[in-house]
Parts: sequence; structure tokens; C-alpha cells
Amino acid sequence: MEIRLAKLKDLEQVVFILNEATLELQQKGIHQWEYPWDRNKIQNQIKNNYSYVLLKHNKIIGTFCINDINYINDLTVDEESKYLSQIAILPKFQGRNVGSAITDFTCSFVKGLNQTLYLDCWAGNEKLKEFYLRNGLEYIGDFPEEDYFISVFKYSCISSSK
Repeated sequence: MEIRLAKLKDLEQVVFILNEATLELQQKGIHQWEYPWDRNKIQNQIKNNYSYVLLKHNKIIGTFCINDINYINDLTVDEESKYLSQIAILPKFQGRNVGSAITDFTCSFVKGLNQTLYLDCWAGNEKLKEFYLRNGLEYIGDFPEEDYFISVFKYSCISSSK
């Protein structure tokens, strides 16, 4: 598998993957994302170098974003932190360690920057919460967001010499 920054030529495939993953979540009763995704929003994420793609045999099978963050809802985060979001994998590739490849990549990325990584998910998604814990992320807590709760996780590699 290969992970790289998304390019504008990847836009349609990224939007397709996000929409497919969203429909799959909604079928499971998880309404964390709105369908369909805003193409302009995704295009801006790609232009700002926040959007990444995961490839298998030169085909895009997943996508995610990494961007700077100062807070999540009312939770203040460590200075110079990154936020991992919009992790979406084509349903037929789920359960094949693709998610672990994404979290490993992102944790290594922030470690190289000597920063902290945050991510969240719908608090009712027990399977995903267990996945994050198994992949070395620290559970911070559950926080209200609109009409539901999110569970926030953190990966910190800040050295004390910074």
C-alpha cells in the first residue's frame, strides 16, 4: 500500500470513496457524516494539502485528512497539534488492516513533526473506538457535538526537550 497527498486529479475518486463510506455508515445507523459530500470542500482540502489517498495496486481505496487544529468543540488541545479526520475506506477493503496503515502513517507523520495528533469518532461506534485503542491512541473522553457525542482520542509524541 502507498499513501500520498491527494492531487486535484483524484478529486472524483476521493468524493466517491467518502460517499460510499458514508452510505455504509448510515446503513449501520451511524449518521456521523452528511451525504452527499460537498465536492468544493474536498477540492479545497486537496488544494491546501490536507487530503491524502491510500493506494493499492495504483488504485485509490481510501482517503483521510490531516490538518492543523487548536480545539475540538470546547476541548483545548496541545499547541501545534494535528487533526486526523474523514478516514474513509472503500467497504470492500475494510477489515484488511487499511485503517491501521492510515493510523501508523499519521502517527509517524506527527512524530516527525514533534506534534500531537487528535482524532474523534461518534461515541456510539464501539468497534471504531476499540480499533483506535488497539492502535496506540489514548482515549480523552466523550464530548457533545450538535445532537450526539463524539469520543476524542490522542497520540502524543512530544519530547520533553521541546
